[in-house]
Amino acid sequence: MEKRGSAILPLHYGHPPEYLYKRMVKLGGLVSETIREKFGVDRLLENFSDPFWFHSLSLAIGFDWNSSGTTTATLSALKEFYNRKNEGIYILGGKGKKIGTMGSEFDAIVNDGVISDSKAGKIREDVRRVAKVDQTLLQDGFDLYMQFLVMDSSGKWVVVQQGMSPELRMARRYHWINRGSMDFLNDARNGIASQVLQPTVLDLSASESSGHRNSMVEMISDNPSQYFARFRESNQSTLDNYADNSPVLRMDYRINWEKMRALYEYQPKNFEELAFMKGVGKSTIRAISYLAELIYGSEPSFRDPVKYSFALGGKDGVPKPINVHDYDKAIEFYREVLRDTYAGQKVLDDFIRKLARYSYGNSCH
Repeated sequence: MEKRGSAILPLHYGHPPEYLYKRMVKLGGLVSETIREKFGVDRLLENFSDPFWFHSLSLAIGFDWNSSGTTTATLSALKEFYNRKNEGIYILGGKGKKIGTMGSEFDAIVNDGVISDSKAGKIREDVRRVAKVDQTLLQDGFDLYMQFLVMDSSGKWVVVQQGMSPELRMARRYHWINRGSMDFLNDARNGIASQVLQPTVLDLSASESSGHRNSMVEMISDNPSQYFARFRESNQSTLDNYADNSPVLRMDYRINWEKMRALYEYQPKNFEELAFMKGVGKSTIRAISYLAELIYGSEPSFRDPVKYSFALGGKDGVPKPINVHDYDKAIEFYREVLRDTYAGQKVLDDFIRKLARYSYGNSCH
């Protein structure tokens, strides 16, 4: 099964209780460190980029099974754990205003000599582009309000970001990983998991939109005055009126023709240059896409790109209340595992392998 899609979660407000959050910091960190010690940092980053694994971790450490707060609570707990540890893994950003702290957090990492200033600048630009893809090129009705960056000292990174739809009262989580060279288009996103599939979205980040993206660039190279009149004559008020049985997206009638002329005068060389220009937002991209379909007949992807456990209970008592005694036993167990690993012994390691095999063979999920 592909690890692609987006987690769609009901919007929940508030914070986990202090007794639970403290344990989430300990257990989430210990599980992550056990993976890093046994399998390496690359494996841990791959796990963070997998929406199935990430959601399972959040459930295992006790957060709500379907809450939008799962992302914030789990990554904030891991961020606190690794900030204390101050070694090997760095987690930046957060929810709302905390997204804006990413710059100063990068500065601190550079000042500590973890990565060079030039590499930090490249990662920051990559992170900006990732946000632009999920905010502008994938128009699924969810607006980003949270972004976490997880990176190692070599500069390999994972981005987990989340958007919300107040109308649907749902959140959607997006997972990205940079394994070396980075293609921001052609289904580059590593994962989305979902209970809800949107019937129609405009997805210019999909590989099946490649021909349409070329048409958008070609259209921008033409003087907009020649299709301004044609568009006005078509008397279309929304995209869904454009063609019978065509799965297209609703769009306001008004198009910013001054912006279209500015793009024509700039003459972007390719779609990436067009898409990542500052000032080019959702409405501009949507308008260019619509006009390219109207003029050239090329169609973008309108398919919603769309994974998905309980161990110690959930914050709100679903499927059962948190069992604090069992929780503390689990923390102590993984402390022993890490202590055992550092000492070079394999007794508990072998036990975990046997336990995992037994659990897998006797579970339904």
